Amino acid sequence: MGEEGQDALLKRFLTELDPIAAQACLERLLNEHVAPIVSSITRYKLRSAFATDSVEKQDEEDIRSEVVLQLITRLNELRSTPTLPGIEDFRGYVATATYNACHKSIRTRHPARWRLKNRLRYLMNHSSEFALWPDEHGEYLCGLSSWKYPSKARIASEARRDLNFEEFQKSLPSNENPARMKLADLVHAFLKWRGQPIEIDEFVTIAAELQGIRELRQAFYTGEEEAEGNTVCDLLPDSRVDVLTQMEQRAHLECLWMEICQLPQRQRVALLLNLRDARSQDALVLFTMTGIASLHRIAEVIEWPAEEFAAIWNKLPLEDAVIAANLGVTRQQVINLRKSARERLARRMVAGQTRASGHSE
Repeated sequence: MGEEGQDALLKRFLTELDPIAAQACLERLLNEHVAPIVSSITRYKLRSAFATDSVEKQDEEDIRSEVVLQLITRLNELRSTPTLPGIEDFRGYVATATYNACHKSIRTRHPARWRLKNRLRYLMNHSSEFALWPDEHGEYLCGLSSWKYPSKARIASEARRDLNFEEFQKSLPSNENPARMKLADLVHAFLKWRGQPIEIDEFVTIAAELQGIRELRQAFYTGEEEAEGNTVCDLLPDSRVDVLTQMEQRAHLECLWMEICQLPQRQRVALLLNLRDARSQDALVLFTMTGIASLHRIAEVIEWPAEEFAAIWNKLPLEDAVIAANLGVTRQQVINLRKSARERLARRMVAGQTRASGHSE
């Protein structure tokens, strides 16, 4: 179905008197029209943000669940209260909600990257050397202010171009190291070398790589790494990080663990038993490897017998269906529990950092 079918389904859902028929309209609307939009934008945004095709399925599912939940809530409000302002551009509404959910996911799960993006946007907005150009979705391309606004055709032809970092570094003076350059100098040098605008999310990934900015790595050790010539030490946070940064990272982990312990029990279970790293492997082991929480302590926190928890330790992370069976709820409820847990943790961690900043001043 095209746009006409989408509008017709929406109208039928809002005006249908039979609840069963209305539910059928809603399901068709979600499956035939909403799902493709959400999936397309989510994959594009996450791949654009992290320059990889190995997008975490859990990220996609969480974002999709959040958008669908928000949309269902809004549509039910419109159905029960016809006097409320309607949705004039349904596709645009879904797209905007998806972009917002993607931004929220990146901000929550990748704070270092989010801070770098904010620094870049501030630089682009406050320096006469640089410029930002928004597209119809509020996404931005960045470049030198002397360049003309890039056309949509030009943007499409230049999107996702492969970049050779070694070639860029060779273009710099011999005494310049990108990791030690001021951000403004690095941005100017890179844009001048590239010679054309670039999406800001893609540029954030490039700038993070050039300056060695990384999230705290979350590790998983299976024993197979030693057979490949690696040791568990190779999977720990980057050894090149200075001692002060390591102390800050550990302090952040300790605060995170304390906040996790304050979550409702079901949220703790949904979050911890499915906690994944960037490779979709178990991230819960990070707390044990850093000495922040023992296996026995984690079992206490999720309120499971230590023997039962030890039996599933090597099977982590568990799929949502398995967690749902243990909790006696649906898979969607597990996703919602984890979403609520992450939102609360994000708020609490930000509040804690704000308090810490206030005390340090």
